[in-house]
Amino acid sequence: MTQENPGIPRVYWKSGAWRYKCNARQKALVGKSWIRLGETAKEAQAAYEQWLERLFPKAGMGRIFDRYEAEIIPAKPAEATRRSNLQELKKLRAVFAECEPGDITVHDIYRYMDARGVQSKTQANHELALLKHIFRYAQRWGIVEHNPADPVTKFKLRPRDRYITHAEFSRFLKFTSPWVRRYALLKYKTGLRQRDLLTLRLDQLTPDGIVLRSSKAGKQAVIPWDDELKRLVQEIKADNLGRGKQGPSLFCKRDGMPYNKDKFHSRWQYGMRKAMHEGHVERFTEHDIRAKHATDADEQGYDAMTNLQHSDRRTTEVYLRAKRVLTVSTLGAGEFLED
Repeated sequence: MTQENPGIPRVYWKSGAWRYKCNARQKALVGKSWIRLGETAKEAQAAYEQWLERLFPKAGMGRIFDRYEAEIIPAKPAEATRRSNLQELKKLRAVFAECEPGDITVHDIYRYMDARGVQSKTQANHELALLKHIFRYAQRWGIVEHNPADPVTKFKLRPRDRYITHAEFSRFLKFTSPWVRRYALLKYKTGLRQRDLLTLRLDQLTPDGIVLRSSKAGKQAVIPWDDELKRLVQEIKADNLGRGKQGPSLFCKRDGMPYNKDKFHSRWQYGMRKAMHEGHVERFTEHDIRAKHATDADEQGYDAMTNLQHSDRRTTEVYLRAKRVLTVSTLGAGEFLED
């Protein structure tokens, strides 16, 4: 008989009952790896409530981090958000895990921001946003009264304003490596994020077009075929077969396996160095191609927000303002010239 899932994180059906799997910290606290909760969902939920105080004591940021990681992160809809939150949480744990939540001050968090800002202001801002959210849940769980992260302000970042002109993009495509050329063309044509391109599967190439769900926004979209897009996809497949074999993803290595971030970065940098050396191209990032797609789409009257799959129009507007090339109008000066 199939039992109704109790909907509790880290709870599994094992040996005829629902059981909670402890992480390393909880195992040290309660002295066991598995906790039997009951044979029905109702029994499991009631038992879990009784165990909460021992599994997540009201002391120590490390235990608050544990509970947030176990209950809140898995419920976030976007895979990209869950993955980045786990990386950000590692940074927060390294500094705050052994602190008592009531002892953390606004000054402590500003010191953390200053230190992280030396390495990356962008990542420091992401980690601050996560810490604020964690403290809000600590308030909800009755662990703290005040959120010391709330008054802390993010670093003000200047949007990247690099715009790739048509001429330099054409020159880049002429002198870069064949693999990077095809990738860059598909990136410019579709405007997709790097992760969405690298994880694009063959079963997403349907008769109607490329069907995808953004890794960040989680919205489904269709990119209709045109002759140019069809030809480009066929060239990428032919290149895969010529180098090795075609895997389940459109962009794949010789063995058919998909690219990870590091392998992709190596191929991109090789193509960029080649274009810089042979074509005297000024360096730009892979992400700058997405910016060029958005800016050019907006100039041509397309909906850049839809193309970028942004969920907030303000994000698109900031993005475009930073990249748009302004045209300055000249004024007539003939009347001031002497005869």
